[in-house]
Amino acid sequence: MALRFYALLTLGTLCIPYAEPTPAPATTAAPATPAAPAAKPSKSGKPPVEFWVNSQSDEKYYQNMIATYKAKVDPAFEANVRSYGFTEMPDKLAIAIKTGINPPDIVQLDEIYFSLYLRGTLPFVDITSRVEKSGLAEGILPQRMGLFKWKDKIYGIPQSVSNVVLYYRDDVFKDLGITPKSIDTWNKLEATAKKIHTDARSMLALDWSYFEILMRQRGYELFDAAGNPLPDSAVAVSTLKKIKEWKDNGIGILPDRGSMFEAEFFNAYVQSNGILAVVGADWYGLDMIQGFDPKHAGKWKAMPLPVWTDSLSRGQNTTSSFSGQGLVIFKKSKQVDRAWKFIEWVMKDVDANVERYLQGNCFTPFRPAWTDLRFNRTDAYFGNQSLAGLLIELAPKVPTVVQSPYRAEFVQLFREKYWSSMMMGTTPPDSVYHSLKVELLSKGSNKP
Repeated sequence: MALRFYALLTLGTLCIPYAEPTPAPATTAAPATPAAPAAKPSKSGKPPVEFWVNSQSDEKYYQNMIATYKAKVDPAFEANVRSYGFTEMPDKLAIAIKTGINPPDIVQLDEIYFSLYLRGTLPFVDITSRVEKSGLAEGILPQRMGLFKWKDKIYGIPQSVSNVVLYYRDDVFKDLGITPKSIDTWNKLEATAKKIHTDARSMLALDWSYFEILMRQRGYELFDAAGNPLPDSAVAVSTLKKIKEWKDNGIGILPDRGSMFEAEFFNAYVQSNGILAVVGADWYGLDMIQGFDPKHAGKWKAMPLPVWTDSLSRGQNTTSSFSGQGLVIFKKSKQVDRAWKFIEWVMKDVDANVERYLQGNCFTPFRPAWTDLRFNRTDAYFGNQSLAGLLIELAPKVPTVVQSPYRAEFVQLFREKYWSSMMMGTTPPDSVYHSLKVELLSKGSNKP
C-alpha cells in the first residue's frame, strides 16, 4: 500500500456520475494504458474473476489468498489479480465505467476515491443485505463500516482499522531521557520538544493529514451526518492554529523534500535522525516505516497518541483514524455472487486476516481475528514490542468516520492549495478554514 493516495489527486476524469456504458466509436483513440486481455474461461467454464488492486504487495497477498481459497473453499475458483498505481486505479476505473470495456469484478478502492462517486448513481453493487446475512456487520469494528456507506447502503468492506499512533525512535528517546509517560499529553510533548530542538532535530514531522487526524482525536469530524463540510468552526480553526504553532515553535518540522509518505522524506529526515516521531495509522508503520527505513530496524516503537487537555476537546482519546481501503464490486460485473463469496471469505477467514498484518499491509477491522495468538507476537522491527497488541487495545476508541461527496475535494484543496500557504504564514488558519469551506460548498450540492 506504499505511496497510497498521497501523490496529487487528479480529479478531472473521475468526477462523473455513473451511467450505462455505451460502445466507443471505432475512431476513439485507445487509452494510454493498454486494456487487459480478455479473460480465458477457467476449468469450470466460467471466466476468472477480474480483481484490481493498488500495489504489487496487495497483488502478491491476494494471489496467495486466492490459492488458499481454492484449497479451502472452491477448487474451481480462478481470478486475475492486476495491480495499478494508486492514482492510476481511479483513471482505469473511470475508463471502464464510461466504456464498459474489460471491466473489473472486484476493486480495491480507497475511501477518499470512493467519495468521488457519491454525487451520482454509484457504479458499485449495493451489498447491504449480503453484509447483514454474512455476519460481517457484527464482526467488523462498527466505526469502520461507514467508510463505504452512503445513504444507509453499504457498497464496500473496509480492510483496516487505520487507528493512529505516535511512532517514535526509542533509541534516541532513551538517549534524551524521554519516555512515553513524559509526553502523554500534547502539552507535555510540546514542552519536551522545545527542550530537545536543535537546528538539525525536531520532535515531529508535520503533515497535512494531521488536520483531520487531530480533529477526530478531539471528538469532531470534517463532515456532518449529511456530508456537509467543516461544521465545527471553532475546533477546526484551533486545530489549524495548533499545527501552525508547532512549526513556529520548533515542535515539528515541515519537510521541504517530499511529504512524510514519500521516500525523499525518509532519506532527508529520518535517516539522519532529523525527526524523532511521526503521527501515523497502522499501515504507515507496517508498510512505510518498515519499507523506507530498514536502517533503524529494532529502534522504532509506537505509543498511544498524547491526549488533549483543553476545554474544546471532547474526552481524552488516545487514538484517531486516517484513510483506509476497502473491497467493492463493480455494478456491471457478471460474477457478483462469486466475487462476493471471495470477499466474504477473505474478510472472515482468520488466517487471511493475520497474513495481511504479517505481510506488512494493515491491521484488520474483523474483531474475531484479534484473538489469534499470532497477534501476540512481538515485532522485531518495533523493538520487540507487540504492535498488534497496542492496536487491539486502541481499536475500540477509534473515531467513526463520516463519508461525504466532498471528501476527495477536501483532500485535494487542503493539501495542494491551503496547507503550504498556511504553514508558510501567507494565509492565517481562520482564513484557511473559511476559504476552504466556501470553496467546497461552491462545488455543488451533495445531492445526486
